[in-house]
Amino acid sequence: MRNLVIDFELTILFPLILLALIVFWIQFRAYLSARSDCKAATKRLKGSFGTREEGEECLAWGTSRYRDKRRARQLAVFLACALVVLCAVIFLPESWKADAAFLSFSLMFFVSTISFLIAIPVAWQYAEKSDWLKLGICLLAMLMAAASAEHFSHQQTNARHITCPHCNNDDGPDDN
Repeated sequence: MRNLVIDFELTILFPLILLALIVFWIQFRAYLSARSDCKAATKRLKGSFGTREEGEECLAWGTSRYRDKRRARQLAVFLACALVVLCAVIFLPESWKADAAFLSFSLMFFVSTISFLIAIPVAWQYAEKSDWLKLGICLLAMLMAAASAEHFSHQQTNARHITCPHCNNDDGPDDN
């Protein structure tokens, strides 16, 4: 069970935490930038304008920056909550992590299979155009998708045996 949990942490949990941290940092910087722009817009709105068009333009710009600030804040709060949940998974017991691993490996198998199926017509299109570099990259992506689907399929089976030791490969109970 320990090897399955380690694989779950290394292939799914830690990359998700890293991705959430990166996106959180980007959104936090966007929020700070929009906040400073909102302060500048407020100062400009309090000042006097030469024409009515300049005032309306400044108001529209400030309104869009307030909207950007609100969106960045909402996404940053969502990502912070997601980070807390993902970090809490690290401290769960191994039996719960095995259940989470089964669900995660099932989802990742589905995503890898869909990625492989999408790459087939893309590779066909590049082959018809004789764009060999893009065809080679697409074939490598297909290879990676197939390999990851195979890996996640095996890990899904391993997780199923750990979470339900009395079930066989046919997902039915054993006759023993």
